[in-house]
Amino acid sequence: MPSSVFPPRSAQAQAPDVAAPARLAAAIESVAAADPDRVAIVTAAGLGPDRRRAVSYGTLASDVAVMERRLAEAHPIGVIARSGEIAALVAIVAACGRQRVPLALVAEDSRDLVGELRDWSVCGDDLAVPSPPAQGRSRREYDSSSPQVVVATSGTSGPPKLVEHSWDSLLAAARLAEQWHGRGWILVYDGTRWAGTQVWLQAILTGGRLIVPASRDPDCVARAAADEDVSILPATPTLLRRVIASADSDAVGRMRLDRITLGGEAADGQLLEQARALFPTARVTHVYATTELGEVFRVSDGLPGFPAEWLGRALPGGAKLSTRRDGELLVQLSRDTAEVATGDLVERRGERYEFSGRRSDTIFVGGAKVFPRRVEDVLRAVPGVVDARAYGLPSAITGEIVAAQIVAVDPLPEGVTPENLRAAALAACRSALEAHSVPRVLDFTRKLFTNPSGKVPRRPVGR
Repeated sequence: MPSSVFPPRSAQAQAPDVAAPARLAAAIESVAAADPDRVAIVTAAGLGPDRRRAVSYGTLASDVAVMERRLAEAHPIGVIARSGEIAALVAIVAACGRQRVPLALVAEDSRDLVGELRDWSVCGDDLAVPSPPAQGRSRREYDSSSPQVVVATSGTSGPPKLVEHSWDSLLAAARLAEQWHGRGWILVYDGTRWAGTQVWLQAILTGGRLIVPASRDPDCVARAAADEDVSILPATPTLLRRVIASADSDAVGRMRLDRITLGGEAADGQLLEQARALFPTARVTHVYATTELGEVFRVSDGLPGFPAEWLGRALPGGAKLSTRRDGELLVQLSRDTAEVATGDLVERRGERYEFSGRRSDTIFVGGAKVFPRRVEDVLRAVPGVVDARAYGLPSAITGEIVAAQIVAVDPLPEGVTPENLRAAALAACRSALEAHSVPRVLDFTRKLFTNPSGKVPRRPVGR
């Protein structure tokens, strides 16, 4: 085997000297050399010991080696990772990084976008590397350029699109200090999306265990976290809210979380208080990140939004925040980059800026703006309401009207009926909101629909 395929790697002491593209493969190789039987990935977690499947670092290192050999033989222009198994995905990404092969992580619902990468080879769970198309090109040298990593956006505010990153930006948020080593991380995001890649990269780079529950069902997630000794839970606020409200109480009681990292959506004050009450020893952090920008900032003071004093200042990572007149958050990653409009709206409340919602989610009722998050916050505060979703419906008279869905506690408290709970919810909205923000349609649902990113869409989907 040519030495360029398997460059010599020493123990972890030299890891900081490894170039960013090769860092994941080097970390896997280092752990496998010291402790090949250490569990790297557990899948189908939460279904009981007989159904869980574990992959060791030794096996993962072998898969990376196989993948590197096949890349060296095929010389693809680039690789599109399309793996259903997270272990295969990790092996493909690690091998492509060390061999400096351009890589695309394309989620299932973004497959139509790969037409832009028509000469690239598609790799799946079998780790096969098809040769470039006959009419296409083949690439012989990778070391002369920095390989790109292409990631598809979630499509929260429009059709998904491909965004190009470097390996440096992909790994920028990884925390490699000793305190992060050997932890148990749970993966409830799609492993091919930005949030998902950040979780499994962090886990594997630090020799930890990546726990993949069999589903996002709250009971399954709680059992997986409890049974597999998960200490770090990265999740959307929607998922955490479901775990708190409806997961099996025994499993939740056995969860021993040190950290909860929320992202993808804004975390409201009520949820942060509930998380502190249920997991008093866990540090709760809210991360603001996008596929295009990567991580911008994180807040760990237990309050929603971010301190008002951050606006106009350079944050620790170098980013600078500002707003448009209408409250849209602007981010400048460094002095050498332009401001980027995020599509997220914020408003000042005392000494904080709190998120109002996405610009694309704004409901226009007769020319007046309605922010769905404000409506949802009011509905969730009603005793007996577990979760809520507000969205706009077309109206021939006002353009749109406000509609909402609520999830009630199950079972309802004695003496409470759906009818009087609905009346209480509407009364709360009339008391706290402007008239045009009060829902004209209010339905009950057993569970709110979530998109593949684990977020609740605020348009009439899945009613």
